[in-house]
Amino acid sequence: MANAGKNSGAGKWIVGLDLGARSVGAIRFAKWLAENGGDQLVAVHVLEEAHLQAALRYHHLSELESAAVAGAKAAITAAGADGNFQLIDVLEGRTAEESLAAAAAFRRADGIVIGRNAPRDGVSLVRLGRVARKVLRKLPTSVAVVPPDFDPAASGRGPVLLACSLDDDMATATAFARGFAERFGRAIELVYVVASPDDHAAQYVPSATLAKLRIDAATESEAQLAEWATANGLESAARVVKLGRTVEQIAGHARARDAAVIVTGSRRLSGFERLLLASAGSELAAHATCPVIVVPPVG
Repeated sequence: MANAGKNSGAGKWIVGLDLGARSVGAIRFAKWLAENGGDQLVAVHVLEEAHLQAALRYHHLSELESAAVAGAKAAITAAGADGNFQLIDVLEGRTAEESLAAAAAFRRADGIVIGRNAPRDGVSLVRLGRVARKVLRKLPTSVAVVPPDFDPAASGRGPVLLACSLDDDMATATAFARGFAERFGRAIELVYVVASPDDHAAQYVPSATLAKLRIDAATESEAQLAEWATANGLESAARVVKLGRTVEQIAGHARARDAAVIVTGSRRLSGFERLLLASAGSELAAHATCPVIVVPPVG
């Protein structure tokens, strides 16, 4: 990612550290935010209640806190981010996700940066990890999920991709993506994915008809995306319509475009619905090769 120079409207981010390899990409991305956008960074490591109680049988709390601060400093140094963090905070909490959300609220942060389990390439059975998955499920604020091997110096020279759903829940994510692109000197590109006719008609419709259906679906969707872009003040943004599965198409396009980040909104779901339904934002965050920022709707 090329340096775009510091600009106004800098944000504040809580950077969750697990003190292992999973956090390296998150620290590097946070460093890029600070150096290119002047963003403020607060590193947070959580001593979770269950692990803390076991360790307190053999150590004083002050020993554990000191060791955690030392580990956080070592992780930041290893990622080359010395001097980029305003504060390193070690918190005691019932769960890491609850404490990260509380820290974001207390610090009035614009978002949380967190690493995931799976690297950019290769196969990993657990892709997000427990904390990232639960933070995304609750979505207390905007959440950036970063692959552990992400390196801004070797990637992310392309645009900010806004994954569009064309509904009302996109307003906050759209404003975030526009502001992010302006602050970091990137173009913004709109990506809209619709189901391919092949998904439900391939078994009984002739291939020539399927080809026509695909053209019709793409043409209609391009018109809808253009109308939406104009209504949201993004008529000059590049627009791309893809047919197929949402996560697969957006993640593939982001890789091809060497996207700086993917920004996506989140549907207004109840807690019970979030337990039952897969979130496109969470799936993108688990599979994309670049950072994915999931922005909750207001209200």
